[in-house]
Amino acid sequence: MFKRNFFKILAIIFFLLSGATFYNSNKTKPVVVKKILIPTKVPAVILSPIISKAVTPTTEPTQAIVNPTNTPVPQPTNTPSPAEASAKEGQGLKVSLSIGGSSVGTIDLSNGVNQCDVLSQALSQGKIQSLNMRYNNDLGTNAVYQINSVGKENSVWWTFKVNGQSPSQGCSYIKVNNADNVEWDYLGN
Repeated sequence: MFKRNFFKILAIIFFLLSGATFYNSNKTKPVVVKKILIPTKVPAVILSPIISKAVTPTTEPTQAIVNPTNTPVPQPTNTPSPAEASAKEGQGLKVSLSIGGSSVGTIDLSNGVNQCDVLSQALSQGKIQSLNMRYNNDLGTNAVYQINSVGKENSVWWTFKVNGQSPSQGCSYIKVNNADNVEWDYLGN
């Protein structure tokens, strides 16, 4: 009994879906607009569902197409000599970092980095073991939640000073200068 009803229900659903598909399949064909002149010389517009293959729409560009006449030729780049490469490496920044009152050491950085990058580089250089830093929408900057597993996972209690001064902005806004002394302190309990 259950099998008969089950198959009847499936058959009804199949027919409903196939009917809806067939009904909607005709709605996707484009409509061709034909103008018919009536003997009274009044034009009438009739919509025809029949697609005329003889009438093909034409498109015209709205702007002039310009073919480039001068294409720039890429110039070869000069590879720096080993002396120039070592001079550029010497232009890197060295920053002293201390965390929680203990000196971590000197961190080597490239130019143009911010104070948040100091911690990221300290982690990648093995100077610290762990770092939980992510963007905080409320503060509008990266926030440090944990350093070396000290701190709370969802609370910001780490503050920093650069050369003994507390900046008025977050660490992602303060650029690093050579020989900066960066101190990170945990204010939580």
